[in-house]
Amino acid sequence: MKFKALITTQILLLCIGGGQLARAEGYGSLNNFDAVNDNGTPTHGFEIEIEDAVSTDISYTYDYNHYGTPKISQDDSIPGHPKVRVRYDSGKNPDGSWAAYTAVPPTPLLPTDGHQFTNPSVNIGGEHFGVGFVRQIGAVSYHWLIDDGSGNLIHGTALQIATPTFTYMPQPAAPPVVQAVIAPPPEVPVLEFGAPSWVKEIRTSSHNNQRVALDDLVSDDPDDPSDNNWTNGEPDEVEVEWQLLQREFNKPDGGANGELQGAPEELPGGDEVITRRYEFFAYIGPIDNETGEAMADSVGPDDLHGVGTKNINGVDVDLSTVEVVGAYIGAQMAGYDAGGQLGLIENLQEGNANEAYIDRRVVIAGVPPITTELTGDLPAGMTFDPVEGILSGTPTAPGNFSFSVHSTDSAGGNITKNYSLAIAGEAPPASVEEWRIF
Repeated sequence: MKFKALITTQILLLCIGGGQLARAEGYGSLNNFDAVNDNGTPTHGFEIEIEDAVSTDISYTYDYNHYGTPKISQDDSIPGHPKVRVRYDSGKNPDGSWAAYTAVPPTPLLPTDGHQFTNPSVNIGGEHFGVGFVRQIGAVSYHWLIDDGSGNLIHGTALQIATPTFTYMPQPAAPPVVQAVIAPPPEVPVLEFGAPSWVKEIRTSSHNNQRVALDDLVSDDPDDPSDNNWTNGEPDEVEVEWQLLQREFNKPDGGANGELQGAPEELPGGDEVITRRYEFFAYIGPIDNETGEAMADSVGPDDLHGVGTKNINGVDVDLSTVEVVGAYIGAQMAGYDAGGQLGLIENLQEGNANEAYIDRRVVIAGVPPITTELTGDLPAGMTFDPVEGILSGTPTAPGNFSFSVHSTDSAGGNITKNYSLAIAGEAPPASVEEWRIF
C-alpha cells in the first residue's frame, strides 16, 4: 500500500531557571548493558521484562549481537499493570539446531572485555543488549534463555544487573538537576533479604549536549582511546568504589543497601546529556542462614576480601581473610537526554500476516514543532501515525515492504531512515512456554 503522511506537531514548552528551556517531564533514558553468560551452558537468547509499561514506551533497541533485532510484546493479563517483554532469541537451522548461541566463558571475564561483546564475530561468553524508554517505567528484570532439552527456550539465570531511574528536577532560579538511582532487580521473596551483589558506580565529571546514541553506550576499548563509548567524550571518575546491593523485603525502602543514589548532577544549559556506568560483581561472602543477609558490606583495598570481624551464624569471622567479591557479572551503561533530541529507531521487528503488529514508536523525542513524513510502501492493514510517530495495525498479506521516515524539529534536527518490514505468510502456531528460574 502506497502511503504518504505529513504533519506538524506542537507541544507546550516550560521555561524555568532564568530563561532556560526544559520540559514538564523528562524524555526517559537509554540503557545498554554487557551481560556475562553465567549459566554454565550455552544460551540462545535473552529477555528483558519491563513492568508497568506499554510497547510505545520503548524507544531504541540495541541490535548488534548474535541475535539481532529483538521482538517486542505486551502482556495485559493484569489489569492496570501492563508488562512489556523485549526478547532476543535465536532462530533455528533447517535441521532444527539453534542458529545462534552465546558461549560459556572459557575463563572469568573482566569489565575490560565488554567492548568485545559488540562484535558479533566474537563469542567469548557475553553479549551486549540495550533498550531505551521514553518515560519512567516500572521494575526491569533480565533473563538468559536456555534450551530445556527439547528444543524450547526457557528462562535461565536472572541476571543481577540493575537498571537506573533518572529523575529530572527543575529548580527555581537555578539550573535543573538529574539524579540517577539503582535498586536490585525484582525478585520473589524467599528469606528476609534478597540476592546480594556488588556494584561500582562510574560517572562522567563533566557533560555536553552532544546526542549519545544507544550504539555508543558501550564499554570503552582500552586499545582505542578515541572510540565512541559510554562517556560521550567526557572524562570519567569512580563515584562509588564498592556498594553492596541487597533488598530487605520488610523495609519499604529496601533497607540500608536497597538502593544506590548517585549524586545530583546540574544541567547548566538545561540540555546536557548525563551518562553513567555501573559494574556488577557476584557476592560470594558469608550469608546469615536465617535471614539471607549478606554479612560483608565492605570490600578491602585488594578488591577481593572483606573488612572487619563479625559474628556469623554463631562464629566470629575475620572478613579480611574471606573472599567476598566474585566474578564479573556485567555492566550497565545508561544515558539521560534532558534535551530530548530528535531520533528515529534503527530497525523494525518482523511481523505475520493476519496477526496484530505491536504498536511501535518510530520517532523519538525532538523539540517542537516536529514535522514527520513517511513515504513508501506499508503492508495493507497497517498505518503510521505521524503525530505520535507510531506504526501499528494488522498486516493482511505477506511480503517485504520498504519505506522511509523523515523528521525535522525546531532545534535543527533533520533525520531520515529507510526501513524494511518483512511480513511472513501466516502467524506461527501458539507455543506453550515454561518459565523456569534457576
